[in-house]
Amino acid sequence: MDPQAEYAHRVQEEQSSSTPTARERVVETIAGALLLGTCAALVAVDGVRSPDLALAGAFVVLIALFWQVTFRIGPASTMPLQLLFVPMWASFDPALLPLIVAAGQVLGNVISSMRSPDQHHWGRVLIGIPDAWYAVGPAVVLVAFEHDGIALDDWWIYLLALIAQQAVDAITGIARSRATTGINVRDHLGDVSWIWMVDSALSPIGFAVALSMPASPLVLLTLLPLTGLLRQFAKERDDRIMKALELSSAYRGTAQLMGDVLEADDAYTGGEHTQGVVELSLAVGAAIGLGAREMRTLEFGALLHDIGKLRVPNEIINKPGKLTEDEWAIIKLHPGWGQEMLDRVGGELSHAGEVVRAHHERWDGAGYPDGLAGEEIPVEARIITVCDSYSAMTTDRSYRKGMGREEAVAELRRCAGSQFDPRLVDALEQVIARLPAPLQRVEPPRAA
Repeated sequence: MDPQAEYAHRVQEEQSSSTPTARERVVETIAGALLLGTCAALVAVDGVRSPDLALAGAFVVLIALFWQVTFRIGPASTMPLQLLFVPMWASFDPALLPLIVAAGQVLGNVISSMRSPDQHHWGRVLIGIPDAWYAVGPAVVLVAFEHDGIALDDWWIYLLALIAQQAVDAITGIARSRATTGINVRDHLGDVSWIWMVDSALSPIGFAVALSMPASPLVLLTLLPLTGLLRQFAKERDDRIMKALELSSAYRGTAQLMGDVLEADDAYTGGEHTQGVVELSLAVGAAIGLGAREMRTLEFGALLHDIGKLRVPNEIINKPGKLTEDEWAIIKLHPGWGQEMLDRVGGELSHAGEVVRAHHERWDGAGYPDGLAGEEIPVEARIITVCDSYSAMTTDRSYRKGMGREEAVAELRRCAGSQFDPRLVDALEQVIARLPAPLQRVEPPRAA
């Protein structure tokens, strides 16, 4: 499971089970009040006929039941409500749509809180009201075209209603998320597009049911078997996500444990130096636009890039002087040893092992252990190579003081195209330029 999806899933779990913050209460109260105000405005414009209360109650109950079928997408989620929502367009005055949807979703939250109070906090029950904003889009379109009933010839009106639904849902959802959690709009768009796809796929089924509604409202019951099937799919998907989260946590825990062992063996290799390489590598990876899976491999590879040195005798690792040829030959074995160790763990760490093996390769092919060159070297390994070198040059050792930033960057530039990927040297330089200036060491005044 990629890091972004893992983080988003955990955020959603924590948020739904926690007490709403004061900020969330304010934002959701305002959003709910605006929704009710919009419904009042639609009533003033279009008027409302007396609805079929039995049918309205049936929709509220069905919405509450369908609300329990949840497909999670990042920090958001979607339910198969479109199967019911489209038939509602032909059954009620437009101004009533958001109100019936809101009532069903509040009842759905009550059921969720009763079934799993540890996962669905009672304080979030009324969020079902602002969650009904998506119903406003179709309501406005249907009012604008003075639409009454449903017919195949008016397909373009329903298409406009669907587009309006998705637009209002995206705008209000992003605005609420931005106001409550500060989530980046760009990060939210991928989740919104997935929800659009689900709603668009279910809308034709809902439309077919809507066409049959005048003959008998009981046609709604035909949706129950399909919803039961979707619920089973959602449950199996959640189970797979939870197993992926557990496995991801196990990999991370294993990587952290191995990192701790490395730090205990050599404070420089496993401590300040390694942490510096991890932080710089992730910053460079983000700067060049690596995907989530590549970022995970990069993180593990940077954390464990020197893990093979556990097999190298300490007298060689900590030798202050120049290494002999035999000692240097042993040092060169550590990338392969690191890969062997991570291959034994398997899974995500096996992918990181390929990066660990290649982190001493050079852009010009003169590195070790395999003499890879250019794009043959995994991009994660190329990033670690340049970040590892910069960190090594700027970190103090027992036998020398670290270089300053400008001097280290100049050395990286000098070796760009031979030892390092030039593009990554540029990216690292940009990352370094954004870092705060290092603290200046001031010698204490001597006593008179």
